[in-house]
Amino acid sequence: MSMKRAATVARSLLIWCLGLPWFAFWALVVLLVGIFRAGALFEGLLKWLCRSLVWICGIRVAVSGFANCRPDRQYILMMNHVNLFDGFVFYQSYPGKARGIEEESHFGWPFYGWVIRRMGQVPVNRRSGARAMESLRRAAEWIRSRRDFSFIVLPEGTRTRDGRLGPFKKGGFLLALETGLDILPLVQKGAYGINRRQSLLVRPGRVEFIIEKPVATAGYARENIAELIEKVRSVFLRYVE
Repeated sequence: MSMKRAATVARSLLIWCLGLPWFAFWALVVLLVGIFRAGALFEGLLKWLCRSLVWICGIRVAVSGFANCRPDRQYILMMNHVNLFDGFVFYQSYPGKARGIEEESHFGWPFYGWVIRRMGQVPVNRRSGARAMESLRRAAEWIRSRRDFSFIVLPEGTRTRDGRLGPFKKGGFLLALETGLDILPLVQKGAYGINRRQSLLVRPGRVEFIIEKPVATAGYARENIAELIEKVRSVFLRYVE
């Protein structure tokens, strides 16, 4: 092993030794606060936890495009899926209140499932068929009832293997049509150099978090959803590839 590689591994191990217990302790605090109090205190703690963890990992985030969104407006947010830290970078960077779309099976996981349920994440069955469509309708009803929150979708569905943008799945776009909400693209640049799929190595570095202009969903339906997908994907391609 080269000296450079050894230094990278040692630094990454130190980050995990500091970051993992920090996250576990403060995630429990956030969860306990959420049981007794919601609102501004919970939101502030959640963002602070993400901001502090990103700092511990040596990730510097530069946010641009604030003028392209209104924090008090509801959107379907879409962000490219790069690594383990996507959620933390998102919550520390997005100026409004938001929750995520989670695979239904995650809600049965020990501890994590309890946390996301208490946070108000939305369960969706991503498998094809009637059950998936029914879960999509339930998710749309839930989103319509929470007008003070936007909801984030990772349209690739899985983390990139090579840093390039993967194909977009339909689910998030169907949800946008079902709710009638505009799509707000959120682009990460530089995150692939920090952590990669199937690797625990963490390389401190800089991530650009770009808030792009909303894409209106008015005029689109299931029949021409492919056009909407390509329109949104083209926004990401300007930065990612």
